[in-house]
Amino acid sequence: MTSTREIIANIPAYMVEIISSHILGHRADEVAFTKGLSDPKRLRMVLDKVSMPQRTLLLDLFELGGWVDWELFARVYGGELNQVREDLEHLGRFGLIFQGGLTGRDPVILLPALIPILSEMWSGEFRPPGGPRWRAASRLSIWGHVTVLNIIRSNRLRCRQGLEPFKKGWKLLEERLGSFGEVQTIYWELVSMGCLEEGRGEIKALQGPCEGFAARGDGLYKPWRFFQSCGTFRGLPARVLELLSEGGLAKTRLLRSLELCLATHLATLNEAGVASRNLLEKWFELGILEEDVSGRWVRLCGEVEQYLHSGEVQGALPKYVDEVIIQPNMEILAPRDLDPLDLLNIGEVADIVKVDVVSVFRITRASIYRALSLGWDCAKIEHFLERISRHVVPDNVVQTIRLWTDTQAHAQLITGTFLVMQGGHDRVPQGMEEILPGIFRLPDKCEEEVVAFLDKRGVMVRGFTDQREAERDVDWGKMGAVRETGERPEARLHKEGMYPYGMVMPLPYGSKGEMVFVEALEQGKCLVIFYPRQGYGEIQVKKISPVYLFRKGGAPYLEAFCEDTGEGEIFDLRKVRALLKE
Repeated sequence: MTSTREIIANIPAYMVEIISSHILGHRADEVAFTKGLSDPKRLRMVLDKVSMPQRTLLLDLFELGGWVDWELFARVYGGELNQVREDLEHLGRFGLIFQGGLTGRDPVILLPALIPILSEMWSGEFRPPGGPRWRAASRLSIWGHVTVLNIIRSNRLRCRQGLEPFKKGWKLLEERLGSFGEVQTIYWELVSMGCLEEGRGEIKALQGPCEGFAARGDGLYKPWRFFQSCGTFRGLPARVLELLSEGGLAKTRLLRSLELCLATHLATLNEAGVASRNLLEKWFELGILEEDVSGRWVRLCGEVEQYLHSGEVQGALPKYVDEVIIQPNMEILAPRDLDPLDLLNIGEVADIVKVDVVSVFRITRASIYRALSLGWDCAKIEHFLERISRHVVPDNVVQTIRLWTDTQAHAQLITGTFLVMQGGHDRVPQGMEEILPGIFRLPDKCEEEVVAFLDKRGVMVRGFTDQREAERDVDWGKMGAVRETGERPEARLHKEGMYPYGMVMPLPYGSKGEMVFVEALEQGKCLVIFYPRQGYGEIQVKKISPVYLFRKGGAPYLEAFCEDTGEGEIFDLRKVRALLKE
């Protein structure tokens, strides 16, 4: 419900004075009852009287949105439901908790006027006082991903459908990357981001997505891992931001809050607890969460919180070293903390030989061929090597690269119709029509076969897929700013009204229900019952004194004196909906 007034409006009019007398100690109309229930002074006094478990229960209901279906409520408190029912009834006597019907399994509703006080209490108990000293979160490097891309480019790895490498491919990746990363995790992350695809049975690193990942990955990879870890738990990123965007939270409360959030998605609270602990452990491992020196308080790391707020990562990226060494033997020594885009580009012009803190690449004819096929030319390669090299690039390296680029036979596809050859005319497939010197007409729908044929004979073909690859971008998936809505779910109105929890109880089924009236008859007590008007339809409230219990056609009936009408009436006990507890 959105307001206490709305709660009171959903209490049947004939019940307002009865319920107000139970809670406030005097009869009141709707307006006076709303004012009395909402009085902050009274609410704070009541909260001082409740036990710690009951206060915790109120805070849990506050976190669950203030309106909780009984099914979810039973899931959260299943192991201790009987005790929790007693606590709810105690809180209901103060008008803090309501129920939306007469069945006993109706939604549990927190008094809206209590929410601002609970919010203040929640912040006071679980927000860190002052300014704790925070331990810096670990940096999540994408070096392993770029290195895997370079390994794939340097080696022709075959794969099954679904981009699953064969055993030999996995073995090579694991041997090369060694202890520097979880190979399979890194590989499948690159697949999910669209950096890899299958081409003629081989794993292919796509130029555009790979460059996009290397260029922005240092800023986006950690937020991406956060969104990936949240999986299918709808609303979890927004909830985490809401919990942790005000300077931190008690670790124990964060865990409980995650349990309550995940309980809406999972079958049991135990499953929600396991999932919450796993998430917390993963977020610390990834550096998504930071903790203070005492280990009591936690908060989001800066870049993740910033991204959740704005959808962008701002601020300076880490400083990279510029210590690349190019040796006369055509080897390139590249340190691990090199700019990822430069490291990726080294892997385009050179083959990776050894992965280590300082990795070793070697420039070969095949690697230069690969660079040319990706759109590089001799001048671009020379300029790139001069820029990243700590020393002057050895002259023999420059001259060798020029020789290889000058003697490399290559061809150009023009709109899928013509093949323009520059050198290596003898390598053209037989049967192709040469319409002008060096220009051949492509057979219809045979581009892939011609390209594969020329590739096997060392002829580089431009214009087939390189442009499309370069234009594609990395797929970061569903990432972006999340909104802190602050909205609470609205209670669905119930035709039987709304009542303080436990003040109205459903009539027990069968003989137990009959015993309620037998005991009242023996003790001379009055009962307040909820009974359909004229046997059906609208529910009415009657205060009765039992006179005689009998059966008719096997069904139990009660003859009673109605205190409201001053007349004797007969009630079918099967139709009594509920009782008001005295």
